Amino acid sequence: MYILETPRLILRPPSHSDELLLHGLHSDPFVVNAIRDGVYPTIEQSKAALLQFISHWQHHRFGFWIVYIKNEGQVRQFAGYCGFVCEDPEDQNNVEIVTCLHLAASGKGIAVEAGRAVVQFAFDYLNINKVTGFVRPCNARSLIKNLKIGFVYVGDVIFEKGIRRRLEISPKTAVKCHGLRVFDCRDTWSTRNP
Repeated sequence: MYILETPRLILRPPSHSDELLLHGLHSDPFVVNAIRDGVYPTIEQSKAALLQFISHWQHHRFGFWIVYIKNEGQVRQFAGYCGFVCEDPEDQNNVEIVTCLHLAASGKGIAVEAGRAVVQFAFDYLNINKVTGFVRPCNARSLIKNLKIGFVYVGDVIFEKGIRRRLEISPKTAVKCHGLRVFDCRDTWSTRNP
């Protein structure tokens, strides 16, 4: 398991103690309208989602990181999560990026910085050669964020609930996260900026 640090953020793997943080995030009206189709989750649904996040890490050695904003002299502020889910459980190289932030963390470049960090980690540490993203055509914030990370538009796909823009990123198109530090929980801090 790995902890990522950027100039403004700390990203750590999820733990069982994150249940209320995740429920609060998924209950944020901004999040409910953006990704949950206006449906508020129950605490049981949030707990089940957290267990899926933890299980994904156990099976794949990566997943969603819990994102905190560093504040000088203060406790870090929970912002949301960012990371990957395997599109095909049998193919660890077929991953999709997912980002979910509170409204309070939106519009400040947090999603771009977190996205650059996790994408760089995927390419440098996991040897993944492509990451995909799926965005609703009306979600301009997410489209712009993904383009700033280095994703390129490759076409539209149809999902159960409508059309999504399919975006892809490779090591050639990725924008580096300068100052990324990676901490292997069994090791010490290391700086990696290839």
